[in-house]
Amino acid sequence: MHETTSEASRATDASSAPETSLLENSTDELLHWILLSLSVVVVALACALQVRGEEQVVIPGLGIALPGTCTFKAYVGADCPGCGLTRCFVSIAHGQVGRAWHYNPVGILFFAIVASQLPLRALQIWRLRKGLDEVRLGWWGYWLMLGVAVALLVQWVLRWILELL
Repeated sequence: MHETTSEASRATDASSAPETSLLENSTDELLHWILLSLSVVVVALACALQVRGEEQVVIPGLGIALPGTCTFKAYVGADCPGCGLTRCFVSIAHGQVGRAWHYNPVGILFFAIVASQLPLRALQIWRLRKGLDEVRLGWWGYWLMLGVAVALLVQWVLRWILELL
């Protein structure tokens, strides 16, 4: 009787394993599609929009300025660590590296990370559809994102210090 129960549980485990694997792959593929889509939208908008003056991002042809969206700046009256990222992304997409640096130096690295998602996510989707394992970035991917967050904070503090001098 004990052997029958053990055999039955192995059969159940074996039959549910492929279903779990398929479900995990479809969930992983959906995540990669979402990240790929978001990255395409961000890069496409950065290429399509234009910076006018120091503060405005406009829709070319229409001349409509996008509204400022920094809640921190609206309430405190000062820039936040992410202020200038949109203008930085638009500038870097147009090849204006110096201008991008002026708006938010860390934004250049952040834009590179977003743009690198295009081939990376396409590769991941292709690998999953071929039945291959995903390329695992390991801990360095997490450290890179943590580094970007820390760099945003550091450059923000440095700007505050320079304004006070």
